[in-house]
Amino acid sequence: MRSRRMRSLLVVAVLVLAAACAPPSSSSGGGTTGPASTWTVNPKITDPAIANDASFPHLAYAPAGPALGKLAVVLHGTGANPQAHTEVASALRAAGFHVIVLRYQATLGTTAACPDSGAVTDPDCHRAFRSETTFGAGVLDPAGQAYDNALATITRSNSVMNRLLKVVDYLQMIAPASGWGAFQQRTGSTCDSFNTTYGACDLDWPNVVTVGHSQGAGVALYLGKFLPLHKVVMLSGSYDAYSLGGGAFTVAPWVAEGGLAVANADIGTFLHTSDYGLPLFRAVEDAMSVTGPEVRVTASTPPYSGSHRLLTSLASTCPWDPTPGHNSTAVDICTPDYTYWPVWQYLAGA
Repeated sequence: MRSRRMRSLLVVAVLVLAAACAPPSSSSGGGTTGPASTWTVNPKITDPAIANDASFPHLAYAPAGPALGKLAVVLHGTGANPQAHTEVASALRAAGFHVIVLRYQATLGTTAACPDSGAVTDPDCHRAFRSETTFGAGVLDPAGQAYDNALATITRSNSVMNRLLKVVDYLQMIAPASGWGAFQQRTGSTCDSFNTTYGACDLDWPNVVTVGHSQGAGVALYLGKFLPLHKVVMLSGSYDAYSLGGGAFTVAPWVAEGGLAVANADIGTFLHTSDYGLPLFRAVEDAMSVTGPEVRVTASTPPYSGSHRLLTSLASTCPWDPTPGHNSTAVDICTPDYTYWPVWQYLAGA
């Protein structure tokens, strides 16, 4: 156990050093490494208009055993990267998922983009921020509306949607026998639904699970507003609520209005009791009518009495966790070794 933890610490140190010493951007960077069941992909190699990101590429995994026929898309939090979520990915692929840990632009946090003071006067701030991150600034969402957050600067090419569609296209091209095409709307070599906004084949959304940590939890849920996803899993999130003072919280209008394409019964959360964001996360849970009462995962086992509101109070295993427990629900060196594998697998619908 401890040796694994030391290796994880070393990996983080190497990644930090790599970011500091990365070479200048190059359109030729990226590609794949490792055995045929795992891939690392510089986002830029999937679309020249995407920012070069060779130091922190997308991670992709074929199932480690019998395939479920489901694609899990893991979305990191603010200032993080895919390499922080290899344990979540390992748990999901062990359960039969194809997994993509997506690299996307998340340097600006939700509470920085929409502080309480700003959200009170501009309650739709969260909608604009989520929309720009997910679809790109000024890009029409599936409902035909376009938004632009004043502090974010995310182009259509660098949006979550473009990066996701393009990496699945790329994986299908370089590894056609690995099953990635099964998650696209295609018949054999023919794409049946070509997304003209992003120039890629649309995904078969009912077979897609979004799993987001922190800011990624909000993105995971926002995708579910428009797309009939199989499941949405929120780890230490979402931050789509703001304080009015005195312990009262108002949920962002895009959440409160309901009408999501994903069924409320297919939304799940996993939170830590020491997380300072817990009141906000609970407000979003309540607004979404997430199934069941809160269940402590340390006092129960799957299926956790059928609840989708799971909770832990186990100490984070990383000394730098900025808010005790916030990162321990998903970040490699902060999660107790292997402890939450059943939680992630259960909420994802394994």
